Amino acid sequence: MKIYIASSWKNQNFCKAVADALRTEGHEVDCFCDGSSGRYVFHWTEFVKREEDMANYDAIEFISDARTIRAFEEDRRWLDWADACVLILPSGRSAHLESGYAKGRGKRLFIYGDFPKGEFEVMYRFADGMFRLEDLDGLLDALTTSQTTQL
Repeated sequence: MKIYIASSWKNQNFCKAVADALRTEGHEVDCFCDGSSGRYVFHWTEFVKREEDMANYDAIEFISDARTIRAFEEDRRWLDWADACVLILPSGRSAHLESGYAKGRGKRLFIYGDFPKGEFEVMYRFADGMFRLEDLDGLLDALTTSQTTQL
């Protein structure tokens, strides 16, 4: 199966570890923070030198820049390529939009990560399966067997 990983840069090392586990199971994986597949990896440091300088731009200015347009097109290309999306929590708005786009395009969606009490999203019902951090094997089984976990 071809899998797109959506998450946050704050999780980059964990995302790479999950990608490696999926590859070990025979899956093809695109991970937004891993250029080993030949993908273009965009990081805010291409846009500004210091993170606090991001406060000088709004969303419209940011997405109009050629570098972010390239990043968007790259992510969309890999999302279109994939059969499934794994949203690794915690993650932000962009990763949630990516996973929603994938589901809307008919791809399978799995959510994997920490699910703290008091934090939840009604729209997670779109997911084909949700797995806690301690259940990586459950996620791997669901992806390998093409089964859907009843929510």
